[in-house]
Amino acid sequence: MSSTLGELADEREAVSRAISALRLTPVTFEAGARPYPPRDLYQAYLAQSDVFVGVYGQRYGWIGPGMEVSGLEEEFELSRSLPRLLYVKAPAPDRDPRLTELLARITEDGTASYRHFRTPAELGRLVRDDLAMLLSERFAAARPSATAVALPHAPGPRPLPVDVTSLVGREQAIEEVADLAGRPDVRLVTLTGLGGIGKTRLAVAVGERLTDRFEAGTAFVPLAAITQPELVLTAVARAVGAELAGTGSPMETLVEYFDDGRWLLILDNLEQVVDAARDIDALLTRCRGVVILATSRTELELRAERVYPVQPLPLLADPTGVAVAELAASPAVALFVDRARAVRPGFALTTSNAAAVAEICRRLEGLPLAIELAAARTRLLDPDALLARLARSLDALGVGAVDMPERQRTLRATVEWSVGLLEDAERSLLEVAAVFVDGWTVEAAAQVAGLDEDQALERSEALARHSLIHLTPAGDGPRPRMLETIRAFVAEQLAVRPDAAEIRSRHAGYYRALAEQADRQLRGAGLRGGCKRLDVEEGNLAAAVRWYLDHDTGPLPHMFRVLWLFWFLRDHLGEAHSWVDQLLPTADSFDLQAQVELASTAAATGVEVGDDEAALAARERLAPLLDGIGDPYLRAVSQLVMAWTSGVVGDFDGALRGALVSLKQLRGQDEPFWTALAACTAGFVEVTVGRHEDALGHLTEMRDLAERLDNPWLAAVSRVYLGTMAVAQGRPEEARAQMDEALELSLAAHSTRGLTLCLAAFARLAFVEGDPERAALLAGAVEGLRRRVGLRALPLPLLRQDEAELVAQVRQALGADRFSRPYDAGSRLSQQEAVAAVRDRRSAGTAAP
Repeated sequence: MSSTLGELADEREAVSRAISALRLTPVTFEAGARPYPPRDLYQAYLAQSDVFVGVYGQRYGWIGPGMEVSGLEEEFELSRSLPRLLYVKAPAPDRDPRLTELLARITEDGTASYRHFRTPAELGRLVRDDLAMLLSERFAAARPSATAVALPHAPGPRPLPVDVTSLVGREQAIEEVADLAGRPDVRLVTLTGLGGIGKTRLAVAVGERLTDRFEAGTAFVPLAAITQPELVLTAVARAVGAELAGTGSPMETLVEYFDDGRWLLILDNLEQVVDAARDIDALLTRCRGVVILATSRTELELRAERVYPVQPLPLLADPTGVAVAELAASPAVALFVDRARAVRPGFALTTSNAAAVAEICRRLEGLPLAIELAAARTRLLDPDALLARLARSLDALGVGAVDMPERQRTLRATVEWSVGLLEDAERSLLEVAAVFVDGWTVEAAAQVAGLDEDQALERSEALARHSLIHLTPAGDGPRPRMLETIRAFVAEQLAVRPDAAEIRSRHAGYYRALAEQADRQLRGAGLRGGCKRLDVEEGNLAAAVRWYLDHDTGPLPHMFRVLWLFWFLRDHLGEAHSWVDQLLPTADSFDLQAQVELASTAAATGVEVGDDEAALAARERLAPLLDGIGDPYLRAVSQLVMAWTSGVVGDFDGALRGALVSLKQLRGQDEPFWTALAACTAGFVEVTVGRHEDALGHLTEMRDLAERLDNPWLAAVSRVYLGTMAVAQGRPEEARAQMDEALELSLAAHSTRGLTLCLAAFARLAFVEGDPERAALLAGAVEGLRRRVGLRALPLPLLRQDEAELVAQVRQALGADRFSRPYDAGSRLSQQEAVAAVRDRRSAGTAAP
């Protein structure tokens, strides 16, 4: 028996008793005076032994003079010719790093595995049972004529593990998997997913649910320590209590043992021994009553297999403004709170920490292991402090409980374990995929990785089978994605590759080309399709812009001009504004067209985000360039942008003249979207200055163009302004009909800008109809929703002034105190609640949400 001495004295005694109970002789090294050097003694003891028993705690052991390793490690190395029974004590918080390294090598070597124990008594039982099993097998193997039999005194199946913590948020999954595994036509169900997703605990819960349906037995077969596929059936035999005897194979033993009985086998952690799939298939073929529930990070690819991908815990789509009680019911948040209470009993979800907890769970994407590791940090860190650390590094999650598998004690170890199972070509594509943000297409992966599409498809499928990427529905087919918790670590591997810079350059070039290809779509009938394509690539487009800002600014003015419409329609101009600002100091280095594109984009963006100073500075840069513009489209759009900036300085006559000039130019081109924006600008200014006849014509033109383009945003805005004009002319019922249509269209367009315009118009209507409290509630909702996404009003400062005057009138009508309560309540409304307030015309709308 090999171990350190004083540290494991009780354990050594327990092992000696277990060996002696089997009428065998323990050979152990003991401290004391000896006539020979210690090294000679333990080498001699090994030579006399038939079985090697290794027990490991925290210490690495003594390193003698002239030795490079400890006697403990040397004993292990010298025991290679012997059967080995190895045991590791847990917990061991202060384990010597050299012993940790030795244990890791033992696992990687694959020729031996070890079992964990906590107490000397548990160790004694393990040694006695394992040694008896080993001797039985060796004895039977020495009898060539014997056959494999299942002995009648078999100890019975290994019981299901007992969880010491609650299983949170998996009720639906338990039900679905239990139904699947219980179907008569299903024999093999594989739970797949990233390490730490909760496959094992789900499988055990399903096993408990189905116990009564498998009268012969339910057995749990842990395979994490098995690295040789041919040992899987041996592990199954041990788990079910079938003793192996004779020279027959484990398969024959199991076939006879199972007979036609109804058995449920839970094979846990199959990923490193997936080559055992053929043995599993043969076992199912020969044992008709056996059903297997497997957990694996990769599929087995058997025809009998039914794959159930285990998903991260569900998250609230938008936790903003959600009540604490509703947040607490969210599975991911509930898991965090449960595990936080385990280390900090007084922890509770409150109004002060709920937002931080929800954001932690969102950032960790509902991955149970990551959430548990994060929650353990609340022993010393409040959620806000923990969230700040997570923003810097996911290593802030720290280390899990000592009774967790070593490969899952840190998130890094979990990912490294999964990546280590890949082929080199698969690993290379995974590293390349780290450059993508929020998913990619197979075409994009092929171009960025320098592969043909068939190669990229084949390797992507392998990564999906290993649960390192997952497929989510998208408009043009399933879209590969990587959890951010995986991507953060894989990106480290990409960073040290010699071709990392080239990969990032190809990524930026691919998405620059994608943006430029969308130019005509965005300006015409293909706008909706173009926006949908760019929606899913928003993160990749932003990464490409940042790459060009750092490495090659030349293409950016044109790229900004193309993407402006997309950013405008999707409320993304806040970040675009900062990119434009970064580029402006180099404007003089560009050719004339690029200067015009940059100045026009800067002016339009400044107007939209309410940065009047930036808008006017860009106007000054753009004005002298207008006469030199040769592109009719760019000239017309620049003229319209100049009209918008005229409103900033209060020149409404100039704004109307510019809008009409632009409108005339655009009507002669095939530019329906920009024509509609020019008609909108002219119509709004005309409404404001009281030219209702002209406004009606321009707003109707806008509405007709919107219907031609099937564009809900344009259609909504045209109806908002037509409704606003009807209010001004004393036709409230007509106004309400226009605004009701506008509201539904804004929701279909997923536009916060359009929705807030509708809410502002409904606020004006409510005030005109004598309901100032409801007007205050809706005005507050407008302010709150815009503030949360960084928006100001559309596109003229005159509109801001118009809305400010409405708020002042409502405040005056109610008085400051009565105004504040509904206004403040409105500012806290979510988008859904604000829409409900509009639709519920029977309510005064003054109650806080």
